[in-house]
Amino acid sequence: MTHAHIHRNRAFTLIELLVVIAIIAILAAILFPVFAQAKMSAKRTQDLSNVKQLNLGVQMYAGDFDDTYPFCWGWDSEWRPWTVQINPYVNNFDIYKSPVDNWDRGATEPGGTFCDANRRPPRLATYSMNFTWPANGWGWDGNALQNQMSPTSNMGGASTTNVPSPATTILLAPRPNWYHFYCQGWATEVFFNYGEFNMQGGGARMFNGGTNYAFCDGHAKYYKKEATLQPQGNQAGTPPPDLWPNDPVNWPWPVGMWDKRQ
Repeated sequence: MTHAHIHRNRAFTLIELLVVIAIIAILAAILFPVFAQAKMSAKRTQDLSNVKQLNLGVQMYAGDFDDTYPFCWGWDSEWRPWTVQINPYVNNFDIYKSPVDNWDRGATEPGGTFCDANRRPPRLATYSMNFTWPANGWGWDGNALQNQMSPTSNMGGASTTNVPSPATTILLAPRPNWYHFYCQGWATEVFFNYGEFNMQGGGARMFNGGTNYAFCDGHAKYYKKEATLQPQGNQAGTPPPDLWPNDPVNWPWPVGMWDKRQ
């Protein structure tokens, strides 16, 4: 007498499926933030690389132009933004834009700008030079406060030798906004109190509350904005200028790495 053997295909029960789904959900909750963090870390590294390469372009430009920095808006009779001035040494439009610069600038670059009279596909720019607008009627000559403070100058390019502490003086910082193009003269300068620099999506908070800065000696480094405002060298005992705004929140004094007089 033979015995028939019955083979049954055993399926998952509902409880087992729910347990598996729960485990997958837990793993996803753990891993997704890790993946997002790793992705942001990669973008921060790419941004730092951009800043370093642009800084190298500035240093190479200075080597060919009597050790002077390009002026952020232009120089002499040729009003070309600093990005255009250093591009022969960079020759890569991609590095002018940070990987986290998501501002919508439209489908074309504006025409009638300093270096291109025709509208063309946009070449986006994120980074700007450390230069501040006058406050309360500052002058515009070579002795004006903004030219004394900033490594770049509206007199046609400041000398690199006029920066006493190049390792702690900011040269480039990000200023992403809705109209910053490679060939656009506006938004080519940045200062710690600029609205776009401090708002959500602005340069001051691009990566975990901080951003990458280029310095006058050629290096680049990540800082929180607050760290860049710490007094440098003899700044702690330097009184604020007569026309400095009485605003300790938006215009604190001293202004640390944003002022070359250290």
